[in-house]
Amino acid sequence: MKHDNTYYLYTTAECGFCQRAKELLTEKKLKFVVMELNREHPTLMRLKLEMDWGTVPMIFQIEGRDHKFLGGYTDLLNYLGE
Repeated sequence: MKHDNTYYLYTTAECGFCQRAKELLTEKKLKFVVMELNREHPTLMRLKLEMDWGTVPMIFQIEGRDHKFLGGYTDLLNYLGE
């Protein structure tokens, strides 16, 4: 069940959608971890390239050893049925 998983968010400090994603997960009482990076951080740049994704937040669902890329804030909303 998707509500038993942990969500991993790659964010930046100045991102409004990142803040909204954290608020949504907090409101829903879902487990999440935030990795706040600056825009030029090598990890963030690599993930954007690997996922072919240009914006933050970058949200992953983690279940055990499996990681699923969900997308950004609006993708999270859709995934959670909002």
